[in-house]
Amino acid sequence: MYLNLLDNDEKIAFAELAEKMVEADGIVIGREAAAVASLKAEMGISGQESGGRSVDELAGVFKSRRSKVAALLELIGLGYSDISFHVSEESLVNSVANQMAITPDELHEMEEWVKEHVNLVRRALILMRE
Repeated sequence: MYLNLLDNDEKIAFAELAEKMVEADGIVIGREAAAVASLKAEMGISGQESGGRSVDELAGVFKSRRSKVAALLELIGLGYSDISFHVSEESLVNSVANQMAITPDELHEMEEWVKEHVNLVRRALILMRE
């Protein structure tokens, strides 16, 4: 949704973070893999993007507030792609936000926005059912 705001280096870093995110709970379900593939397609990235960088290194790639918030919103959304935000996924997001100098209150606000967005999308899909 907001990945078009990222530059090429940020897109590659985000793809690596997304891979780490879906692997964080030790179980990669089809919905998560499909979500990562969709995000990569949106960014024009193909294949596996694991460069072996740490979460801190990847988070450090994002320089502007805009790109940091965009990346965090997308990561949180990815965390909810399997309905539950696993504690290990939440820990990864917290680490990224901390490295980006995003406060816990700001991160909480982003998570609330994502939850509201997910609920609105679900409601829209219900309305579209035939």
